[in-house]
Amino acid sequence: MTDAQTEALAQVQAITGGEDPDRDRAVLESVNWNVERAVQTIFDQADTQAQPVASSSRSRSPVMSRTFEQMEFEDFPLQGPQARTTGVPSAPLLARLGLGLLSVLTYPLTLSFSLMKNILQYVFRILRIPFPRFGSASISLRPPTAGRPPRPGNPRDAAERWVRELEDETGALSVTRAAVTATTTSRGGKDVGEGSELRHREKSDTKGRLLPDFWLGSYESALKAAQTDAKMLCVVIVSEEHDDTAEFKRNVLTDPDFVRALTDNDFIVWGGDVRDSEAYQTALKLSATAYPFVAFVSLHPRAAPRGSGSASPQLSVISRHSGSPTTSTSAAALHAYITTTLVPRVTPLLNRLRAEIRMRQQERELRAEQDRAFAEAERMDRERMAKRREEELRVRREEEEKQKKEEEKWMREQWREQWRQHAHANLAVEPGPETPGRLRIGARLPNGQRIVRFFKVDETVEALYTWVDTGFLAAPSAHGEPATLPPADYKPEFEFNLASSFPREEVPLVEGKILGEVGALKGGANLVVEMRAGHGNRNHNGGDGGSTDEESSDDEE
Repeated sequence: MTDAQTEALAQVQAITGGEDPDRDRAVLESVNWNVERAVQTIFDQADTQAQPVASSSRSRSPVMSRTFEQMEFEDFPLQGPQARTTGVPSAPLLARLGLGLLSVLTYPLTLSFSLMKNILQYVFRILRIPFPRFGSASISLRPPTAGRPPRPGNPRDAAERWVRELEDETGALSVTRAAVTATTTSRGGKDVGEGSELRHREKSDTKGRLLPDFWLGSYESALKAAQTDAKMLCVVIVSEEHDDTAEFKRNVLTDPDFVRALTDNDFIVWGGDVRDSEAYQTALKLSATAYPFVAFVSLHPRAAPRGSGSASPQLSVISRHSGSPTTSTSAAALHAYITTTLVPRVTPLLNRLRAEIRMRQQERELRAEQDRAFAEAERMDRERMAKRREEELRVRREEEEKQKKEEEKWMREQWREQWRQHAHANLAVEPGPETPGRLRIGARLPNGQRIVRFFKVDETVEALYTWVDTGFLAAPSAHGEPATLPPADYKPEFEFNLASSFPREEVPLVEGKILGEVGALKGGANLVVEMRAGHGNRNHNGGDGGSTDEESSDDEE
């Protein structure tokens, strides 16, 4: 065999006890040397042949078994509750067929006894009094546990049910629940914790009796926690039909020194009854043959292969204890073993592993903090860059908008100049002295220059405004000279108002209105050009659209 096959065979033999090496090798060959599948196959074969026998301690010598066997738990994946019902043996033929006529005749008696037992058990539970057990004196004619399959179900539900029954029988509470109860009682309130059904049960006086904090979950999950957190695991398996079970529960599991040793050393404690599928499977894995059964599991160094460095620790069964609760599984014996042998033996390794775990956790936290800081800095950089891009975009848009407005303004000025040149070149000819009713109108521009022109009385007010607007030209074109035309859709806007100087009377720009209809212009007038708000003064010289102050006014009529 290769080294890998030899190691796989050693792992299977360590888990199954190595009772039949040929069988183990044959099973491994059939599953292509897969340790997990081989172990499951062997356990399934064992399930179909026999169950753990609750042998009486009276027929066995009270010898404490403290064997040391390494177990490769790493090859056991944590399975869900669905896998717990596989490989459960069926009841024998007698159990399946029943007891025939005898069962029918004794049915009323057994029904009455069961009903009375349930009533008494309910009353004792309310009063928090341990319910007495009658051991093998039960009149039930059902086959024993070895003759019927274990109860399937969810491992967590089975663990909670077993702990609940244990509290009912012993009248004790777990260490944590007792502390919560004491705190709640001192505050005068109720425990409203959520989660397990055990947290919702009514609290009452336990007279100081305490139980260890049992793990509420599967055996595999307890193993995983012991390996991950570098803790010791205490496994407790009982058989309800065993005569020593009641004494073990009341005198060992509630012993103050035993409970304190488990609590102070931070044990993970898992327990169950072989009537449940999870505890039954666990009993097979740990080779439990007598009850009560206690096993201690912990991480332990393993021998490294030749030529390689130090091997990582693995979960191993440190010791097994089974037998009478007055000898091998007594509270004193278990307490002495924990304090004098187990804890001194495994604590140095566990402390080192915990320190490594804490160091790795601190490193992970440091890396996580660094990652958060890096992510925060990256986020701030992204925000800063985004703000800078937004600011640059805003400035660019403002510049573009400003430039666009300036271009539009310049274009409008060009169009206005073109329109003025065109309007100046196409002004109507001034009427001569022979024209009756002609009007002499003068206008003073904002720059102080005064322009004068004669109009016919039937010319429009718009013509007057057009003439004044051409006065803003710096270099007016000659009359009749072609000028560049503005766009066809351009409409001039006059930026000024005209009004008589004294008394002041505005000359409104009304479309189609003629000069003769404006009262302020009758007989001629001198007007003032008033720039509208926002346009300011125009510093342009007047054009030649009319006479100036220096011209003779003898034409005035």
